Amino acid sequence: MTKPNTSKWTKYKLLRKSSKLRVNLPETAWLRESSFWRLIKKYGEVIIKPTGSYGGHGVIRIKKMDSSIYEVQDGATKKNFTQHSQLNAYIKKQASKNNIIQQRIPLATVNDRPFDLRVMVQRRLNSPWEVTGKLAKVAGKGYIVTNIRLSSGKVVSVEQVLKNSMLKKMRANDLLSQLDKVALHAAQKLSPYYPWVRTMGIDMALDKDGNVWIIEVNFIPMLELFLKLKDKSMFHKMKSFGKTKPRNK
Repeated sequence: MTKPNTSKWTKYKLLRKSSKLRVNLPETAWLRESSFWRLIKKYGEVIIKPTGSYGGHGVIRIKKMDSSIYEVQDGATKKNFTQHSQLNAYIKKQASKNNIIQQRIPLATVNDRPFDLRVMVQRRLNSPWEVTGKLAKVAGKGYIVTNIRLSSGKVVSVEQVLKNSMLKKMRANDLLSQLDKVALHAAQKLSPYYPWVRTMGIDMALDKDGNVWIIEVNFIPMLELFLKLKDKSMFHKMKSFGKTKPRNK
């Protein structure tokens, strides 16, 4: 078997092979003018991001405001396109950067700020995968990305974010159980293609209806994010699985 690369696009295609996981994957395509118009017409809002970058860099949101206005948000900066020709030129420029386009998930929010989740899945040699930690990343004011450095967001416990979000009426235990189930299945699906990987940081999301989504899977996640939680026990547990090369994320 040819060794696959570790790009977002490749991992998405591998996860899509699982009929169980398809419902948890936002529709994603390689960015072209044709794929952009197909997805923006279908969903009204899309995310464009580099297939090889990490940490939220280069993530752009495009939203159809009405029949002739498209809002483009890059970081905290927003601008409108009213001419299809201008937007096509912009998309062509982004496509030249090896970007993918993805259905925008209507993320659950806390105080009107979107949040997503980092679920850590690890295994010891010849042992099954297990979930070793979870945290929530809340976007900074005015940002669409939850990356802490880019958006000045914050890290909180998953229990805290569920309690304070619009999802508080749902049973937290059910949501947590579903997150674990999907994360473990994703790790099990990817591991045959990447047998050397023993730690995965799976970025996941809950939409406003409590559905679970896989945003992307990182093979060299920054464990130190978990030091921002009051409870350090998850961090120490993850470190016990072996040292992971640090990476800025």
